[in-house]
Amino acid sequence: PETPLTTQDDRDDTVRQELYSIAARQVLDSLLNLNRFIRRFVVTVDNLPGKHLLNRKHRSNQAVRGQPIVDQDSHGFYLSEKNFARYDPFIDLLESLNNNQVIALYLHYYPLIQAAYEDLGYPSAYFNDRLIDVIDHLLEAPDIGGRISLVRPRVLYKYFGPALEALSAGQKMFIRIGPRNAARVKSKLSELRQALAGE
Repeated sequence: PETPLTTQDDRDDTVRQELYSIAARQVLDSLLNLNRFIRRFVVTVDNLPGKHLLNRKHRSNQAVRGQPIVDQDSHGFYLSEKNFARYDPFIDLLESLNNNQVIALYLHYYPLIQAAYEDLGYPSAYFNDRLIDVIDHLLEAPDIGGRISLVRPRVLYKYFGPALEALSAGQKMFIRIGPRNAARVKSKLSELRQALAGE
């Protein structure tokens, strides 16, 4: 992109149009929140290693459609394999993105991305370092096979056992999307990390 940068909020329409150049408009509109996207992207990335999901009104992605699908038998509750398909559109979008185009847009908007990161309270830190650290954190998510046991102490389900429940919000995402989708996401993140780190 050749257009000079101004501020994050002034760039909404331009950012949206440039994102439409690397993925289908209908897909992006249905899966992402493109309003104030730079700020949302920065906040979302920064919060992935935390313990709780960011409130949906602040995230860069739209909510996953439908409700979690849970199986039940005489032994308890389990995360249904049917649940994994709810995340397919997001993983399909991620895999479809051209790495070179994504990195080019990221580098072009990096001054605004960095400014948004500093606005979060990190005046002396670099967002690119944070992004690489977060990718590394996500790549360390355990590969979980077999049935995922759940408990339901109140309204919401939780993972059975302290090890899974202690994972970060970002790492728990890899459980919810299923082993196949987790492998797809990790493969793409590894490619992007290599480009971001200049390796």
